[in-house]
Amino acid sequence: MIGYITFRLAQRELACRLDEVREVVRLGGLEVLPGMTPPVTGLLELRGNPLPVVDLRAGDAATRQGARGDVLVLADGLEAVGVVVDQVTAVHDVDDLVATGEAPPAGLPHYVVEVLRRRPASSPVLLVDLRRLLTVAAA
Repeated sequence: MIGYITFRLAQRELACRLDEVREVVRLGGLEVLPGMTPPVTGLLELRGNPLPVVDLRAGDAATRQGARGDVLVLADGLEAVGVVVDQVTAVHDVDDLVATGEAPPAGLPHYVVEVLRRRPASSPVLLVDLRRLLTVAAA
């Protein structure tokens, strides 16, 4: 069984599967190079290696520059990419967040794959597929 990572984007708390994320690092030293093409917004040096980063936070680049954030490092084989979010809030085991069995409500973006609830029952947390979410950032 796989756990979840919860994170904030703007005012919404979202979750992704723990196995989608290789590690979490604090955002710092993001370099923006001339000619970078969206969705990549900069490079972060991670243990001596450049990591392309996609910034999902709200606002324009000037507003986000220097703002705090966390980076979810995704990796499929050798192709790592960082996803900047406002804040990683927690790592949960599968008993903390429970699938409701409900399909996501109509009208939500395709990257929302399931609705989760905390135990004891509270407001819903939307489970997202981070790779799908990156396709939205690319558009």
